[in-house]
Amino acid sequence: MKSVVIERAGGAEVLKVKEMPELAPRYGEMIIDVAYAGVGLVDILIRKGEFTELFPFPLTPGIEVSGYVRSIGDGVEGFRIGQPVVSMKLLELGGYATQTRVTPQLTVPLDVLEGELSMAEAAASIVNLTTAYMAVKQVNRMREGDTVLVHAAAGGLGSFIGQVAKRFGASRVLGTVGSPDKIKLAASLGYDELLLRSDFVEETKRIAGAQGVDAVFDPVGGETRARSLELLRPLGQIVALGNASGGEVLHNTNDIWLGNMNIAGFNLGAYAVYDPKAVGQAASEAMQLLASGKIRSEVYGIYPMENASEAHRLLESRQTSGKLVLQMG
Repeated sequence: MKSVVIERAGGAEVLKVKEMPELAPRYGEMIIDVAYAGVGLVDILIRKGEFTELFPFPLTPGIEVSGYVRSIGDGVEGFRIGQPVVSMKLLELGGYATQTRVTPQLTVPLDVLEGELSMAEAAASIVNLTTAYMAVKQVNRMREGDTVLVHAAAGGLGSFIGQVAKRFGASRVLGTVGSPDKIKLAASLGYDELLLRSDFVEETKRIAGAQGVDAVFDPVGGETRARSLELLRPLGQIVALGNASGGEVLHNTNDIWLGNMNIAGFNLGAYAVYDPKAVGQAASEAMQLLASGKIRSEVYGIYPMENASEAHRLLESRQTSGKLVLQMG
């Protein structure tokens, strides 16, 4: 088998394709022949050494894959050899490879979904779509008629949040983008209004009125998250889904208490450790929405595994909209 290996923290140039021994399944897991692997911001952070306490070098990145079941370990039921699947490798990495281990609870069979879904779309979507689905339905518990604001609306995660919010009853969905060239794509993803993040506070107040919004979904963090507090209605909620800005803002708990505000955090990987069955069930429901055409995905580009470093550089440039994937087969 071939695998993209990182031996030390560094820039995109540290991604190297190497020959590795073939895998055999352990108890309670499967091996799949990987067709596609999603490329996400977490892969960039891991490559830079942000999570070495969890993922020490050398390592193979990649947390979302699609492919075909190659072998099945003892204790696994409900899957068959050759079955097309999509899986999340949230508890261990290894997706940038021609073979990888997967956990059945975090794996969705593609041949049982009603509708059509390509392997590339599946790998590009499962982590972000499942995150969006759980953040809207289970963390925020969105109500009919809510007005919501989504930061990074054209990104891999934001491109799903707006659509999922509409599916669960939001009456108005506002989105922010970092540059004007991303407005056109975000507008095609169900957003009612698109705002530049540089002046989102004033524009949101103009659109939503003095009462503000019911929820803010924020993968950006930093000053963007701090300023979003100004926009919440009483009992409104910010759902923190990441910290792409790298900024650190400490909130005054007295202000949150007196302002009747809520701040919730949701990390799919950490929750999968706590309850993988619930994450797998949400993934299955979310992927069904995608396969049936009720949600659409945006694949920005597909690269061969040998060009993984090029895909990383492009993602880091912040010029992409939607998702990048690597083709392994």
